[in-house]
Amino acid sequence: MKSTIRRKYITLAILVGLSMGFIISSCSKSGGGGTPVVTTGLAAEIDTAQTVSASTSEGTQPGEYTVGSKTSLNAAITAAQAVLSSSSSTQSDITNATANLAAAVATYRGNLISPIAPTALVAYWKFNGNPNDSSGNGHNGVLTLPPAAIGGQTLFHLQGASVPDPNAVPGGVPNLVNDRFGNPNSAYHFNMGGHIEVPYSTALNPTAITLSLWVRQDTAGRVDNPSDCYMIGLNRWNGYKFQMQPSYPFLTVTTINGGADCAASSAIPIGTTVGAGPWKHLVVTYDGVGTTTFYLNGTVFPGANGGAQATGPMKTINPTCNLSIGTDLANAAYKEDNSNNIEWGGFWSGDMDDVMIYNVALTAPQVLALYNQQKTP
Repeated sequence: MKSTIRRKYITLAILVGLSMGFIISSCSKSGGGGTPVVTTGLAAEIDTAQTVSASTSEGTQPGEYTVGSKTSLNAAITAAQAVLSSSSSTQSDITNATANLAAAVATYRGNLISPIAPTALVAYWKFNGNPNDSSGNGHNGVLTLPPAAIGGQTLFHLQGASVPDPNAVPGGVPNLVNDRFGNPNSAYHFNMGGHIEVPYSTALNPTAITLSLWVRQDTAGRVDNPSDCYMIGLNRWNGYKFQMQPSYPFLTVTTINGGADCAASSAIPIGTTVGAGPWKHLVVTYDGVGTTTFYLNGTVFPGANGGAQATGPMKTINPTCNLSIGTDLANAAYKEDNSNNIEWGGFWSGDMDDVMIYNVALTAPQVLALYNQQKTP
C-alpha cells in the first residue's frame, strides 16, 4: 500500500516538474550561453504597439495622428520583433527593445491631433479679395497708407530731429496679388509701409498666442530699414510683434513680468534680395508661461530659441491701439518718444496670406495639421 502511494507521489512530482518546465520554456528562451531569457514583457509590448498602429489613422483632423508619424512606430515594431525572434538575443537586448518600443508608442501617442476649441481662433484673414476677418468674430481690416514717417516723408531720430529720406519711395495701400496656388486677388502684396489696420479689441490682446501666416519675402531694392521686416504687430514692444530680422524669425511679447524677445538661432530662407522667394508657412507660439516655439512648414524650426526670456501671461496694452498687418505699428501709434520712436519703424516687403491669431499656443501636432490643411487648395 505504502509503495503504491509512494509511486503516486513520484508520478505527481514528475508531472508537476514537466509542467513547470513547459511554462518556463514558453516564457523564456536560451540567450547565447544558455541562460534563460524572459520575453513576455517584450511580446506584450509588441502586441500593444501593433494594436495602437492598427486601430489609429493619420490625417489632419482632430482624433487623427500627424501624417508620417506611424512610420517611426512601425519601424520600432519591426526592430522589436527582430530582437524577439533572434536566438542570440540576451536579456539586455530584450530589456532595451522593450523600453525602445514603449518610448516609440509614447512618442506616437504624442502626435495625436487634439481638437482646437472653437473659441481659440481669434481672427482669420484669408485675403480673398478683401481684408475681412473670416473667423466670424468681426475683426475686419482696413487698407491703410503708410505713415509719413515710413513712406519716404520723414524719419524721426533719437535726437528729435526730422529729416527727409531721399532714398525712400512712398508706398501705397497693399494690393491684391495671386496666392500660393495661383488664384488671382487672393493674397496681398506689401511694401514701403502700406498695411492693414484692425481696430483694437481685447480679443486681439490675449494672454497666450499663436500667430500663423503664409509669406513670401521680397526685399529687392529695399533701402529703408532693410533689417526690420515686420509681419504683424500690436503696439510693437509694448504688446507683441512678429518679424523677420531680416531672415531670422523674431517674436517680442510684453508680459506681466516685462518685455522679452525670442529669436530663432538659425536663418530661414523665405526670401531673397533679388526677388520674391517661395511661399513659406510661418508659425510662432507663446504659451503665456515661458515657452516660445517657431515652426517652418509645420515643423519645429531647428535651432529655435526655447523662449526662456519671456515669462508669465502676456500683458494688456495701455494705451490701446490698432493691430497692424504689414508694419510694426498702426499709424496713430507712431510718436516721437521713448516708447515708439519712429527711427525703429519697420514694414513687410513681399506677399502675405492666411493670417491667423489664436489665443492659445497650438501644439506641434496641431501646427503640422494646420500646415497640411493649408498647403493644398
